[in-house]
Amino acid sequence: MLWPMSSIHFICKEDDHLHRVTDDGDYDSGNWFVTAADATALIGGMLFLHRTKADRSYFGGKIKSARPITNKAGSPCFVFRFTPSQEGRNARWRGTNHTRAWTSGVIGDDNQA
Repeated sequence: MLWPMSSIHFICKEDDHLHRVTDDGDYDSGNWFVTAADATALIGGMLFLHRTKADRSYFGGKIKSARPITNKAGSPCFVFRFTPSQEGRNARWRGTNHTRAWTSGVIGDDNQA
């Protein structure tokens, strides 16, 4: 599927960065270290969660908002609120792919399938 907006992939092994937050099914995913400019660029785009970069995404959806927070260590990061969708599942990892990468970085208009 071709996405008209930006997207991002994250390693989220134990669902520790994933929480259902609304009765209508929205989720929060965070605390992710991205820049404010990247967080803003991702609103309206897609978020994909993977156990490993080799595995296809197990969960994801359309990003509704990005909220800046400070984590327990005092570092600035972002929480993304998103609406889960079938399109958020089974996407292959795209973007940054070195051994220690935990995020793809922001990906522009791209074929995610």
